[in-house]
Amino acid sequence: MTDPPILALDRARISYFTRAGEVNVIPDLTFALAPGEAMGLVGESGCGKSTVALAIVRYLGRAGRIVSGRILFEGRDVAGLTPDELRAMRGRRVAMVYQDPMASLNPVMTVGRQLMEVPMLHEGLEAGAARARALAMLAEVKLLDGRAMLARYPHQLSGGQQQRIVIAMALMAEPALLIMDEPTTGLDVTVEAAVLDLVRELRQRHGTSVLFISHNLGTVVRVCDRIGVMYAGELVEEGSIRHVFANPRHPYTRGLLECLPSLGRDKRQTPLVPIPGQVASALVRPVGCGFAARCAHVEPGRCTSQAIPVRSVAGEPGHAAQCVRAAELPPWERRRGVAGAMAELTKTLPPGVRLKPVYDQALLVREAVSSVRDAMLIGATLAVIILLLFLRHLRITAISATSIPLTMAITVFLMSRLGQTFNRMTLGAMAIAIGLVIDDAVVVTENITRHNRLTDDRRAAVRRVVYQNRGW
Repeated sequence: MTDPPILALDRARISYFTRAGEVNVIPDLTFALAPGEAMGLVGESGCGKSTVALAIVRYLGRAGRIVSGRILFEGRDVAGLTPDELRAMRGRRVAMVYQDPMASLNPVMTVGRQLMEVPMLHEGLEAGAARARALAMLAEVKLLDGRAMLARYPHQLSGGQQQRIVIAMALMAEPALLIMDEPTTGLDVTVEAAVLDLVRELRQRHGTSVLFISHNLGTVVRVCDRIGVMYAGELVEEGSIRHVFANPRHPYTRGLLECLPSLGRDKRQTPLVPIPGQVASALVRPVGCGFAARCAHVEPGRCTSQAIPVRSVAGEPGHAAQCVRAAELPPWERRRGVAGAMAELTKTLPPGVRLKPVYDQALLVREAVSSVRDAMLIGATLAVIILLLFLRHLRITAISATSIPLTMAITVFLMSRLGQTFNRMTLGAMAIAIGLVIDDAVVVTENITRHNRLTDDRRAAVRRVVYQNRGW
């Protein structure tokens, strides 16, 4: 027998009431979160993710309202809770981490006082016991020198430290559900990775369920077991991380995946393909699929004339998509380079019309090698000069085939010390080796100085150094 879900939304309809009338942000949302499970809600800004989070804790304000349906937390309908019951639930059973930690921290109170408040208010602990709990939680979130940290004010902490304090505050009362609304958006990449790893570790240690809201699919992968893709207030695709990423069935999910950068590949190998258009206003909700106006696979009439049902994906339990063509779409494969973009454009052309690539592989290679464009910046130019001086010092008067590997190795070493990327190192070394083979290093240097971001004075200085030391 499976445990009942810790959180369940059953056909929840959430609206804001303004002078223009009812703005239906969430028309009909259903999903469940099991105890100890982590689920990610992803989508563009304006898709209703934060509204869902605020509705769970009844923070919608006077204009917001759960119009119909139910939001059940631990089996109780949130809409029917009294103010005292809500106060007991917030912080003690449900905690929330917001995007901006400074919006959650009181600037005139020390970190220690704010952390100690949680167990003192929700559990009735004395100050000494609350302080000991706060020190233990600071250690859990990997903040060193906890005693000094308790005496500091929020403005004395870095962004990563502030976010760790907020996470510690949220977990102080050991809630059953932790809602995280884009908690790493304002952090740099390294701090973001550390915070995500921390969330995953604390979730496993405390057994807390997590609802992780983000617009970045890459962050969701590090924390969550399941993912729900939202568009215009609707859950257009839901399933395990493995199923959704390997076999996305909704065109919007595929569009989000196309926007993810790939490490180790440049923009020609794996281009980022933006989704055209933007999320439509909630004031005018179209009939049929809300993504139809931006979808490359839309079929007028079939996709735009009636409500779109949620269809399960065959052979993948728990994986479902709200698309009439979910079973018809070809297997997803990330577009690669010019060929991928051409394949997508070809679908929109009339019969018999063909596209011809403007840049073929040979042209790209010739352009890169001849001009060393985008391959060597100022640091690479210095590497070339040092290399030429080094070869002159060795009195190398002829370039043979055996000296090419030495030339490339020296260049790669110098460029790596000057902070160039792997692709730039490789291309730059090839260009220099080719220039030396044809016994015309000055030509290579001229190309480098012409296309680099050098002032006229620096360009002239580079030429003087190369010409004066030319002893071939």
